Amino acid sequence: MISNRGKKYHKFKHISKLAIMLAAAILMQSLVVLNTAAATVKSNITALVHNVNVVTLNWNDYLTNEINYYLERSVDGGIFSTVSYAAANLTTFTDSTVQPGHIYTYRVKVMDSTYTTYVYADEISIRTDEVARPDSLTPTTVSSNQIDLKWTYPAGKISNTIIERRTEGSTSWTEVSRVPAGQNAYSDKAIAAGIKYYYKVRSYSTEYIKSSAYPDEYDGISAVSMLPRPSNLSGFALSGYKIQLKWQDVSFETAYIIERRASNEGAFTEVAVLPQNTTSYIDNVAHENSIYSYRIKALTGVTSSEYSDVLNVASTYLKPPSWLTAVSVDGKKISLSWQDLTTNETGFEIWRKAPAETEYTLYDTMGRNANSYIDLNVSPQKNYSYKVRAKINDNEVYSDFSNESGALTTPLSPPANLSFNIISKTEVELTWDDTSSMEAGFIVEKKIGLLSQWYQISQLEPNVTKYNDKWISSTEPTFYRIKAFDRSTAVSYSNEVQLSLDAPEVPSNLQTSVLSTNDVKLSWKDNSSTEEGFIIEAKQLYLFREIGRVDSNVTTFIYHDAIPGRTMTYRIRAVKGLVQSNPSNEVATVTLVNNTYSDLGSVSWAAEAINNLASRNVFEDKSNKFNPKQSISRGEYCAMLVRSLGMEKAVAGRFADVTVKHKYYKEIMLSEYFGIISKDKNNKIYPDKLITREQATVMLALALKIKGTPLPQKDSSTLKEFADFKLISYSSSRNIAAACGVGIISGRIIKGRVYLQPSNNVTRAEAALMVYKGLIYNQGNQ
Repeated sequence: MISNRGKKYHKFKHISKLAIMLAAAILMQSLVVLNTAAATVKSNITALVHNVNVVTLNWNDYLTNEINYYLERSVDGGIFSTVSYAAANLTTFTDSTVQPGHIYTYRVKVMDSTYTTYVYADEISIRTDEVARPDSLTPTTVSSNQIDLKWTYPAGKISNTIIERRTEGSTSWTEVSRVPAGQNAYSDKAIAAGIKYYYKVRSYSTEYIKSSAYPDEYDGISAVSMLPRPSNLSGFALSGYKIQLKWQDVSFETAYIIERRASNEGAFTEVAVLPQNTTSYIDNVAHENSIYSYRIKALTGVTSSEYSDVLNVASTYLKPPSWLTAVSVDGKKISLSWQDLTTNETGFEIWRKAPAETEYTLYDTMGRNANSYIDLNVSPQKNYSYKVRAKINDNEVYSDFSNESGALTTPLSPPANLSFNIISKTEVELTWDDTSSMEAGFIVEKKIGLLSQWYQISQLEPNVTKYNDKWISSTEPTFYRIKAFDRSTAVSYSNEVQLSLDAPEVPSNLQTSVLSTNDVKLSWKDNSSTEEGFIIEAKQLYLFREIGRVDSNVTTFIYHDAIPGRTMTYRIRAVKGLVQSNPSNEVATVTLVNNTYSDLGSVSWAAEAINNLASRNVFEDKSNKFNPKQSISRGEYCAMLVRSLGMEKAVAGRFADVTVKHKYYKEIMLSEYFGIISKDKNNKIYPDKLITREQATVMLALALKIKGTPLPQKDSSTLKEFADFKLISYSSSRNIAAACGVGIISGRIIKGRVYLQPSNNVTRAEAALMVYKGLIYNQGNQ
């Protein structure tokens, strides 16, 4: 039986146990809330330092269940104490009790609806006397898109700086830049013309510690950007005493000022003030045939523009061109034509506005009496606009501009495969392929004589592919072409054909072979017995042009001026007097790309020769170094000669100093076989001995003779022009005189006298140039 005391003990024990369990549950719940809240909801604290005694702390309110915020402060690392009890939703506190020379650390705590308190913001430490506020700011307007800012800090202070800006009428500030410590100037170039801007600056040490702004947080200091300066200023004489000015209108302006300076005056003077939106002015001048300079600026009540470019205009009247038309040709070029109405111009200016441009710019010039121009520098499916004016060179005399004309580079497919069939001595049938579905029709064009102008003989409906010309002549060469046109301004031309009853037969089977970076060999079949020669034509980009001629019955040609790594298309015509055959088949050929040696800068005079020979695989070394100033050996020079001139023969043997293991064994054997070099009585060639200028010249002359293109002989007495001619051996003199005669070798001027220096060693660059000149001579005289 349990006593009353025992019952009380058990009851107390039970109640205590429940209390402990309840307290533990409450504690666990509070820990969960604390951990959850602290882990998921948090704010940064920032400081705005006004001066050494005042700092404002700010944080964010991300909570909905808070009761209070508490701002705590520690001084110089001491114990935190509460300096502010902030009500719910309050996120700022200004501490006016700080002192310079101390470190203040702040943090924010929060009490939530469960009366749980935890740290809400990380700590931030500040020493107010180390956060300097700028004490001046000066904005200066430079142009329509630039305002320069300068500011200062109190003596001895430097700091990182934040620049903020707003426009007039706005209360929203935007940070435009951050400038590192020690730099107290900034150019704001991200502005628009004619706008009033306000600026303020502040220092910062971290992202969370900044000074207050100078001059203040709300208004700032203002500056107005300049207006855009007037552009496209042009002028011309309406008569000997009137000058017309034109320009492009500026936005936001309220007036224009026109200033003028005569050629005998030193300063500009104001001649007119014009209202807004004006774009032209007629100035009455005092003297005919005199030059006047003009400039204009736009202005408002608070700002102005920079002056326009100065324009010089002569009071000499020129009648402007008229009827300017622009036509897209084949979608690859634009053809301009206009009417020339003046007689005393010296030329014309072509002004163009490309698709991405807002203003016309001077694009090209033409000579006196010009009335057409072809623009090859266009892109497909783009709009281009043009205008033209006449001029008198060197006198600042210009006419007014013509009308403006534009064209879209529409790729209208050209008629193809134009050919003819002779019906009789007075009639020819033309046929072609219609390759487009966009044409509005075809125009048949004709010209009689090689140098005459094309003219229209018929206009045909779309889809027509045949036309008969019943008016042909048997005495003059006649040319035809077909022009397709659409309903805009696009045209496209077929190939041209030449008709002549006396024309020679067309060459055929044109073939090409690439010899080097610059050299292409052409060969063809001669099908005519009446030709007087052949014309070689090449096309790069769009047009064929003549690149050479050869005599009748010649069926090869080497073109030496091809561009490395470029594609060119070739064709051949037979010619008899002024009459040409139709062209042969066309062959497109890509020349070799230059070997890129990196050390040819000091021997630019030999770079073309070295690169050309490299493309012919004359040099075995494939590195990017040529070593042009290194002296060359007899063996390597033999290799240069044999490889470049294509001297092939199966040979074998050996010499006392040349075995099959020698680097240039094959070339040395070929050189000895052809008689370019010879062994001595000891059966030696001396392949590794350095070669002299005299030896190299003689070897080259012998090699050219063996190739069937000997150098034209010269009297050795011509060598007396060299101050050291007596050093040349008698046996070499004729070959050296011949090489000098064609420019393969030349003298060097030393102290006013010309020396040949025959006993000097030859560098690799000199050897390459000599061999290249010999190669060109050989190819040109085969």
